Amino acid sequence: MRSVNARVEEQQVPDERLMERYVDGDAHAFDELFHRFEKRAFAFFVKRTGSPDRAQDLYQELFLRIHRARGAYDASRAFAPWLFQIAHNLLIDDRRRAYRSHEVSLGDSALHAAHADAPDVAADREQLFHLLGSLSESERWVFLSAKGEGVGYAELAAQLGKSVDAVKKMASRTLQRLQRAALADSVAPSGGC
Repeated sequence: MRSVNARVEEQQVPDERLMERYVDGDAHAFDELFHRFEKRAFAFFVKRTGSPDRAQDLYQELFLRIHRARGAYDASRAFAPWLFQIAHNLLIDDRRRAYRSHEVSLGDSALHAAHADAPDVAADREQLFHLLGSLSESERWVFLSAKGEGVGYAELAAQLGKSVDAVKKMASRTLQRLQRAALADSVAPSGGC
């Protein structure tokens, strides 16, 4: 068992140094990183999935991926954005799996309620997935997080390691692209003349 003094000393070590030590085989360094980020990582997934059970699975997978990717860690970059980029990629992978298995939840009950009685809900849903599929991973994540889940631009910027203005511009440009694509689809001829 480690002493209280050793634990206090590790609390003062920067995240990046702890990760370097973990890469070099120090399991206690990983334990400290886990302790520092466990609540934030779990909250990240709960906020985006709306499901504590799903968040628990993703949270556990995150630390497994960090373990697997430890050799790729670049100590010259900040640890937290690297961790949250892995979390972001994990969330995207999870959403893709759900989409492929047709268990996708748009996360917007108002959208579901507005279209619940419409006969062309499936067509609208397909169009939405087609439009979202045309985006890059980061565009899709920023758009869904900011517009669909209400995540603040400052939080997204911190997780991506970008400025708040850059994230706002990305979200705005993505929305404009989606609107243009939706408009183009709605005015496109439906087939032969």
